[in-house]
Amino acid sequence: MMSDEFKNVLKVASIYAATIIGAGFASGQEIMQFFTVYKAGGFYGVLLAGVLFSVIGCAVLEKVYSQRIRNYEEFIIPLFGWRLGWIVKTAVTLFVLCMFCIMIAGSGNVISENLGLPIGYSVLIMGLISMLLIMTSIKGIVTLSAVITPVLVIGIILSGLCIIIYNERQVSGLHGFMSRITNNWLMSSLLYVSYNSILAIVMMCSMLPYIKSRRTAIAGGILGGASLTAAALVINAVITLFYPSAVEKELPVMDIIKGFSSSAGSLYSVLLWLAMLTSAVASGYSFSERVGNFFKVDKRIVAVLLCAGAVPLSMLGFSRLIALIYPSFGYLGLFMIIVILATSLAGPAGYSRK
Repeated sequence: MMSDEFKNVLKVASIYAATIIGAGFASGQEIMQFFTVYKAGGFYGVLLAGVLFSVIGCAVLEKVYSQRIRNYEEFIIPLFGWRLGWIVKTAVTLFVLCMFCIMIAGSGNVISENLGLPIGYSVLIMGLISMLLIMTSIKGIVTLSAVITPVLVIGIILSGLCIIIYNERQVSGLHGFMSRITNNWLMSSLLYVSYNSILAIVMMCSMLPYIKSRRTAIAGGILGGASLTAAALVINAVITLFYPSAVEKELPVMDIIKGFSSSAGSLYSVLLWLAMLTSAVASGYSFSERVGNFFKVDKRIVAVLLCAGAVPLSMLGFSRLIALIYPSFGYLGLFMIIVILATSLAGPAGYSRK
């Protein structure tokens, strides 16, 4: 039987990874736009991102444990002060709302493509499912993530390796007709980690009940970052084999796997949908909690209003939302990461909740 500490490490690592393995990650859209376009440099970018995810996870979780942080506000205010902290909190709340819309849009695409439903109905179905799960609170989200995330990571890696091993096509080089996020893989990797860390940090600030020791915090951060790295490397390799034809697809990895095997494609569709659902619930819960606490409104009411408003916004399109929103918030995340790592290096003197 697993020890309680190991179970807690898995829970912490799972919810950390689950906030990132969402619509853009598992579908391949984010990996393609931020890494694959840089050819070999994209693989260096993925490795750099993996190291940064582990370092950030360890730094935030250790701070949550040592400072007994229970929510995002208790984490942000000591770092930035009240005035700048309020601006950061507002921007983060807006980003979480945008991310929820992206997850609803992506999961709606999966339902539409596999069941043949109109995209409007598919997005509405996802909004209703997400609303119900958001109301289960953080314990329900942790349970959902702990069960689904290991399955997602293993499924993504195995599916990708099968394609890489059995694919007979030769990589003919990547064509640059798709616009790049930045001019180099290094900056693209930093932006990718930065915006993904925004929601991840928010969720990690709710993890105190599961962090019983400093070792649990560090192990959870490392395991979460390592699992993300392995999955991203495989996805990037798969898309590289089918680039640039994959650019035309809203859900490139799913379409590639369907071309390889229809049954495997159907299975991956389920994995992809679960990935999007998990991230949608995590971002939706975070938004509902923050807005509910600020306006002193029942979080369930906020969840209903959130899902009702997100459905029409999600109709803007999955890939378009990723290209427009994620890079814009990357610089906010980068600023946050620099401050977090700087205070971590400074030790207890660099962070105080007094």
